[in-house]
Amino acid sequence: MKQVITRLKAFKNLAALPISAVTWVLVIVFSVWIILDLTYLKVSSGLSQTTYDAMVKNRLYAAPPDPRLVIVDIDESSLARMSKEFGRWPWPRDTLASVQDFIEREQPLAIVWDIAFADPDRLSPGGDAAFNESASRSKHSHYSVIRLPATNDDKSQLSRENLPTLWVKEANPEYAGKPLSKLAAIVPVLPNVAAGKLGFNNGYPDSDGVLRRYRYSETLVDGSVIQSTPMSVAGDLSKTLFAALMNVPQNLDKHGVDSGTLIAWRKSADAYTKISFADVFDKSEGGKPKAAVPSFTGKIVVVGSTAPSLHDIHPTPLVSFQAGVESLATVTDNAINHRFILEVPRWLQALIALALCVTLAFLVRRFGIASLDGALVILPGALLGISYLSLNFLPVFLDLQLAASAVLLFLAALRAWNNFRRNYWCDLPADWLEPTSTTVLHLMPIQSLNHEPFADTGLDHLMDLLESHAPHCRVVGGDATSAWPAKLRWTELACHATLIGPLEQLMHLAQHMPNTLATSPCIELTEPPLTKVKIAQTIFRSPP
Repeated sequence: MKQVITRLKAFKNLAALPISAVTWVLVIVFSVWIILDLTYLKVSSGLSQTTYDAMVKNRLYAAPPDPRLVIVDIDESSLARMSKEFGRWPWPRDTLASVQDFIEREQPLAIVWDIAFADPDRLSPGGDAAFNESASRSKHSHYSVIRLPATNDDKSQLSRENLPTLWVKEANPEYAGKPLSKLAAIVPVLPNVAAGKLGFNNGYPDSDGVLRRYRYSETLVDGSVIQSTPMSVAGDLSKTLFAALMNVPQNLDKHGVDSGTLIAWRKSADAYTKISFADVFDKSEGGKPKAAVPSFTGKIVVVGSTAPSLHDIHPTPLVSFQAGVESLATVTDNAINHRFILEVPRWLQALIALALCVTLAFLVRRFGIASLDGALVILPGALLGISYLSLNFLPVFLDLQLAASAVLLFLAALRAWNNFRRNYWCDLPADWLEPTSTTVLHLMPIQSLNHEPFADTGLDHLMDLLESHAPHCRVVGGDATSAWPAKLRWTELACHATLIGPLEQLMHLAQHMPNTLATSPCIELTEPPLTKVKIAQTIFRSPP
């Protein structure tokens, strides 16, 4: 039992450690943790997924959709209308050929196929032949390749020789004469489609399944680069746009893999004009569509499906289920308008967090821990507010989640330590209160100037004085502390406090107090209330 009491006493005495030393030890601990997390542990992800999604969904400003982008939509209505003649999806590809020829005749800027022509149509080989011929005539069509995981590349036989238009950069010179990278992918089976303008069309969701980023290109092991479908479209429109996409900074994840660029979403999930595929097909066949079909001249036409029954849907920050063709239209819009949301590198996030912790440490030593109570709430909120505003108005997302978390934990740790410290300096030692104690203590009532209460900041200053000049003394009086934003109820009472301890230390402290002290006549109380200690003399502050 005595050992337990001794250990508890030793633990309590830790609160007597200098607050400056504790503050800088906390700074060092937080710095070491942030650096280890940045370099080795990589536990914190920086970007809080749910926080980011809420910011995206509630933006003040989002770029409007490019009016040149339209979607020829294989929606549920088209599936129902065309099933009467062509059955269930997939339809014979001569239906797609008719639509491709019709749009091509109207001179669009591009036709983007969000459809994988991966398997031959054995039930309608004539449809395959018709679309293959249509692909040879089309000058504006861009077709999709499905990129398989890179871990399968060494098992593939596909190379640049098989799909020359998919590659946009050759291998590095040091690979001359060496085996070049193979590519694991699902490619079009129709020869003219495979020889057409190609790009991979993969969405890479985050670990929670939500699509937030897009990879416009991918660098293979040999240094060669393959392009995405939006990059293929942008490169066809402008060499400047193509060069910009080639130079988009990589965002490497904790495994060193490029996780892509944050997508600049439009305000709503269905921002782009949609035209029913069935209506376009009717018009291409000389029939009368149910709804008017606008001209496709000068348009970028994305052909894909919003029909839930075809399962091309995924969650995004905007909605739980967004059609893949909408996401493809969005990233194509970003590519042709040079809208990229860059991210602050993790090392800079860590540096900001460290700088804030060091700044707070200086402020704590200058103004006291209690003076930063408001910062415990305001500062993390302000950092997240800056992140939110950057998402609205800047091309760089200032991800200050790590800094906000570090500040919150740092201030909370300081606040917890300060409470521990107050329990030490504002509580009488147990041996003073023993009935058999012969300790002679002295009281020094004090009053603050200008009637400023000894609450929080003032009490911290008193503890600092005791720590520096009277380590065997304590502060006694009413508990007038209040945490921001609470207010004191009895301000006048809080302007008074009493210091108790050995006479020589109180006298030494009096010499260092910022205001004059006077000595009163000797007062002796044989049985003081509660404490049962002998008080021989009282020293008090003269009223101002």
